[in-house]
Amino acid sequence: MLHKLQKFQQLVGILGVLILWSGIATAMFIGHLRLFDTLPISSLGVNPKTAYLFSLSLLISAALFINFAYYVRRTFIINNSFLIFFLIGQIGQAIVAIAPYGNHSQYRLLHTIAAFTLAFSLPLLMQQFYYSQKDNTHSHLFKQLLFLEIVLFVVGIGTFIFTQGLAPLGEILPTLGFHLWIVIISIIALKNYQSEGLSYNKLQTKA
Repeated sequence: MLHKLQKFQQLVGILGVLILWSGIATAMFIGHLRLFDTLPISSLGVNPKTAYLFSLSLLISAALFINFAYYVRRTFIINNSFLIFFLIGQIGQAIVAIAPYGNHSQYRLLHTIAAFTLAFSLPLLMQQFYYSQKDNTHSHLFKQLLFLEIVLFVVGIGTFIFTQGLAPLGEILPTLGFHLWIVIISIIALKNYQSEGLSYNKLQTKA
């Protein structure tokens, strides 16, 4: 039972990514929202056909990502700032899920603030993770992932704010580097656990 729980925790981040993007992709298909569109992905939250799917995808994945954050905190040698930025961002994602974005919604401003909070949290938490892993054998890879996330964040925010007809793309870009990071961190932790039978934290301490 304990082994199954550990296995779930190792894969919970990847599961969150799969649930989020399968849900959003399905909602975009149902709602006829294209990648290059004037309406943002958040508009799916006020479409009667996609609102529940949009909200559930965000809420379930946020819960899984928070579980993943605690798993990373237990597995790697890392500072508390990482967990703080991670939790703030996922709280923002949860608010995005339940606060409608519609033109006449009283929660529109709250939704917008929460969405930007989530976006800004991603490079910050990845930066804190990298700073904590400079002595790690994978530190160069973590640095590359951080650089990729910063580039995608800047391009995505710029696309969303300063262009027209690219709103969904602008929303998606800042999350791509983060979700790739989740997948890679999960694979690294899983491989080390399988090969050594220890948490990565213990492996580092042992080394």
